[in-house]
Amino acid sequence: MDYNEIIKDYSEAKKDMIVNLIELNKITVQDSDKYHTGALNTFFDLWKEHFPKQRQSKGCLSCRKAVFLFFSNVADFISKEKMKASETAEVVEPVKEVKKKPNKIKRAKVVKKHKTVTGALSPTGARN
Repeated sequence: MDYNEIIKDYSEAKKDMIVNLIELNKITVQDSDKYHTGALNTFFDLWKEHFPKQRQSKGCLSCRKAVFLFFSNVADFISKEKMKASETAEVVEPVKEVKKKPNKIKRAKVVKKHKTVTGALSPTGARN
């Protein structure tokens, strides 16, 4: 059975739940060498939905490993699909409006006429 066939009827919330429960279970197994109870029950229920003829027992260590390995592979597949979807989705960036600066009129410099020693203005503006 292909992973696409398994997750085709799952909602986004259910896909997120599977990924989160796998991460939670990995943390629990590292800390206490026990499976997370909620994740264990959820994954065995999902197993029964997909494979009703293949019975798995929660009391069997190899059965628990097989179910968790299967759903960790499903969670990896879901994560990869989300990464592909986010890469292919177009990112629309807002167009920035370029503000035009108002045209400034350049004014000619006004030459200040200086007063001479006597107090009169010189015609060239230079001091004597």
